[in-house]
Amino acid sequence: MLLSNFNKIDISSKHKKFEDLDKTSLRDNVRDLYDKLIRRPIYKVVYKNFFKKQNYKIDYTIPAKGLSTLKRFKILNDFKKIQGLSILNIGCGNAFTYHHLFKFKPKRIYGIDVLSYDNAWNNVHKYVDKHNIKTEVKFDMIDIVNLDPSLKFDLIISEAVFEHCKDFKSVTKILYGALKDDGVLYSSYGGPLWYTYGGDHFSGRDNEENGYNHLLLNKDDYQNYFKKNVGNLEHELNEGGGGGILVENDLFSKLSGNEYMQIFQEEGFKSLKTITEVDPVALKLLKDNTELKKKLINLSLPVNFEDFYLKTHIVYLEKNV
Repeated sequence: MLLSNFNKIDISSKHKKFEDLDKTSLRDNVRDLYDKLIRRPIYKVVYKNFFKKQNYKIDYTIPAKGLSTLKRFKILNDFKKIQGLSILNIGCGNAFTYHHLFKFKPKRIYGIDVLSYDNAWNNVHKYVDKHNIKTEVKFDMIDIVNLDPSLKFDLIISEAVFEHCKDFKSVTKILYGALKDDGVLYSSYGGPLWYTYGGDHFSGRDNEENGYNHLLLNKDDYQNYFKKNVGNLEHELNEGGGGGILVENDLFSKLSGNEYMQIFQEEGFKSLKTITEVDPVALKLLKDNTELKKKLINLSLPVNFEDFYLKTHIVYLEKNV
């Protein structure tokens, strides 16, 4: 079946509801403490100066999923206290991260997404009312390009969105205009970036050896690979991580880490902190499979070899004013 009609239906998660997140609060705090005391200090030593070919300052590198959502918001709060501030959340999806954001007591959160998550958004509103949360929450199904240009925010938050912006430069320009002069933009994007393992959010789902098919296969072979491994809409939304939908609609920026950071700079942003994530699966695969390594090198792509295992950017930006 065609997956192109996905934007016409409510795609709220069927496996998790907002109120269920209360059960994970203790686990999240324990994990964050464990990371702080043990894992992150080790990572900072093991992965010190890990990426040497990136043309931007990297504060530190960690393995994929090495930084909890709670910790990411704590870092944001260190740069600018969230309490009492207005937040624009781009690509809010099910808004599950609000479970953490509410702890910081922002004044207002405006969540936007190009897709419909009405059921999930209604659950968030019910949760806010039930727990007497003072944060004003609003959701709209709109594209960032249609954002009211008169709106200004203290903070802009975006997770797993920028890698899907086909005209990322235009999006960055809009974000610059929407952020107050003393504001902060936090974003995590990639997971994976285009040039790394599974950069199309699809390749490798059948076999790790195929994790770079989006780069290696010609158009016809890639389409055959896609048709062989894509599921129906229900599967792609709930088990496939949306990969089939993203591929069919070509929703990728297809940028390298250097290109993202260059665009930020060109549009008037500067980094407060930049964290990179390395993909352990990609590292091992490229180490063990010399033939695959040679094939990637022979592609002569406009990237460094380390881009093949650079998975994610976690950035905190301010205006260069």
